[in-house]
Amino acid sequence: MYSVKESQLTKDNFFAGSFPIATDFGTVEGGAKIRRHVPVVQGDNGIKEAAAGTLDGLVGITAAEPSGNEVVYYLTGEFFTQALALPAGVTVDALKPALRKLSIFLRDRSVLAGDPVPDTAADGETPEETQT
Repeated sequence: MYSVKESQLTKDNFFAGSFPIATDFGTVEGGAKIRRHVPVVQGDNGIKEAAAGTLDGLVGITAAEPSGNEVVYYLTGEFFTQALALPAGVTVDALKPALRKLSIFLRDRSVLAGDPVPDTAADGETPEETQT
């Protein structure tokens, strides 16, 4: 008759401070897969994930996966590097100065027990969660 639904909440430590946050949205480039909390650039035909050679065209960091063909991204803010989904070939060291020009600041923090493993898979697949 009645059933109890169990769920688990995983905290999302993405925001690193109180720097003012501004958002915008854009159309996703046709066929582009965009993950949550990933740096994005404005391509010729829309928003797409950044790559090592496109960091000069950064527009922000996605707030969530696209809804339909639109994606919301942060224009400003202060975020933890450990919570970013890094595109293949993009390093935090290269990303920090490029995002700083947009008033997006990346902060490091100690990894805590129970933190989710960052998604760094280039193909969008989530890596196994095997932290010690």
